[in-house]
Amino acid sequence: MKASDRVGVRVGRVVFGPGMAGRYPCERGALGGCGTSSRPAVVVSRARGQWARARVATGDDRRTRSGGESGRNPPDLIVNHGSERRGRQLATEGLSGRGSGDAMVVRGGNRLNGLVEVSGSKNAVLALLAATLLADSGKVNLKNVPTGLTDVGNMVRVLESLGATASQPSPGTLELDCSRLSTSEPDPVFVGALRASFLVAAPLLGRLGEATVSLPGGCKIGTRPVDLHLFGLRRLGATVEVGGGSVRLGMAGGALRGADVHFDYPSVGATETVLMAAAVAAGTTTITNAAREPEVEDLGRFLSSLVPGCSISGLGTGTIVVEGSGGQGTRSGGIAHYVIPDRIEAGTFLACGAIAGSDGLVVSGVRLAHVQAIADVLQEMGCEIHSRRSAQEGSGDFGDSSLCDLVVASPGPGALRSVPSIETSPYPGFPTDMQPLLCSVLATSRGKCVVTETVFESRMSACRELRRLGASIEIASGGSSATIRGKGLVGAEVKTTDLRQGVALVVAGLAASGETVVRDLSHVDRGYVGLEAKLAGIGADVTRVAME
Repeated sequence: MKASDRVGVRVGRVVFGPGMAGRYPCERGALGGCGTSSRPAVVVSRARGQWARARVATGDDRRTRSGGESGRNPPDLIVNHGSERRGRQLATEGLSGRGSGDAMVVRGGNRLNGLVEVSGSKNAVLALLAATLLADSGKVNLKNVPTGLTDVGNMVRVLESLGATASQPSPGTLELDCSRLSTSEPDPVFVGALRASFLVAAPLLGRLGEATVSLPGGCKIGTRPVDLHLFGLRRLGATVEVGGGSVRLGMAGGALRGADVHFDYPSVGATETVLMAAAVAAGTTTITNAAREPEVEDLGRFLSSLVPGCSISGLGTGTIVVEGSGGQGTRSGGIAHYVIPDRIEAGTFLACGAIAGSDGLVVSGVRLAHVQAIADVLQEMGCEIHSRRSAQEGSGDFGDSSLCDLVVASPGPGALRSVPSIETSPYPGFPTDMQPLLCSVLATSRGKCVVTETVFESRMSACRELRRLGASIEIASGGSSATIRGKGLVGAEVKTTDLRQGVALVVAGLAASGETVVRDLSHVDRGYVGLEAKLAGIGADVTRVAME
């Protein structure tokens, strides 16, 4: 489906700043363009404490916090230093939490300006962390890691429960040593904390010849099964037993073998699972209808560096060919990898500038092609988006030299115009993770838009809560589409149920009159580092509070 068909209007173009024209010849096309029931009690801070420690096995909830600073770049969390035996890991905020009862108080009406930096990709780093299990000697350094995310902390603890060690030698860097794994079964408590934990199954199988992994947790959006993961592993010769809430994997004939794997749907997680298994399998694996997402590309590049004898072609297309190593040679650490920017966080701040209004909000450190579908829609709604060289470009020895800044100008709430329709689809289409945020922007725009969700069922919870702010939204029977008619929003108390829905409510509060209280930020903390500090740094009136 063409972008113009997807949004129902002409696709625009991002205007390149000086020195940017022709800089991205490989990019895809041209970028275009109800009151509160309880009151906040204790103000915590705009950038909450930066780390926490707890004894998980004993249930000890004592925490040590160091004060954080408000501002554009809050310090990273310390994830863990040293290794602990299973069930006794030092808990980061991923398990102990920043306070599940915390809320964000948003006072709408401020225009947003200044510069906000995009963190490393959450979805990319979770797969990369799983893949480090293939390194049977040495250490692996991951840079540009959003170490403050609860999902990252939880995935680190999944690795530690297997015998890996993790440390943070510098802000934004994780050093992993997986050379001495002690078990093929990660702690189910930690696995249950996030859906991406199932990604450890394939590297454990490839490394140890077996794996037992509990069915994962994470956002409760539809069924989100792992059937395609298991289908792909079976094609490569894995034996699969499912029962008692766990999946037990083994190798038929004692080895994984290359095979043709065709997916009925281009699942990101399933493609990543097969990539990791195929990297150490004997022979050639061809994945058709593969996911094309940037996070899959990032994992493929990492595996090519990590696994001697492995070569991967076709990344970013629907057909990926993997020449596996056959398990030969030491998969040594000693490598460093720079995590790609988080395209959904970049899209989040583009949405913030659009809904609140801006004279030139700078979203810094973006891969231009990765946010094209998002920028296309916002430009059609009346935003101006320009690109320029990134202030982050080439930072450090492992910097990303392909970054740009996007400068957003928007007239603000009530002045944007709706697109007739929008439909989510796999990359390079409009991302499902941005659908709730776009619904917030559409709720304040002129006209009517029909939003259709095709990736996940039951992903209209943001629309239900937006109606508490006064939004005019009709949700179709079955919950796969919604008709949004733009109007003004009025602050109220709302509650988060998943990551993207939660941040969509925060974004809506930027345009609502009065005060919006977004409860239960534990979901938002899974995917955004220091969101309150970043928003405050560009002019939003936001405060994080503990609720009674």
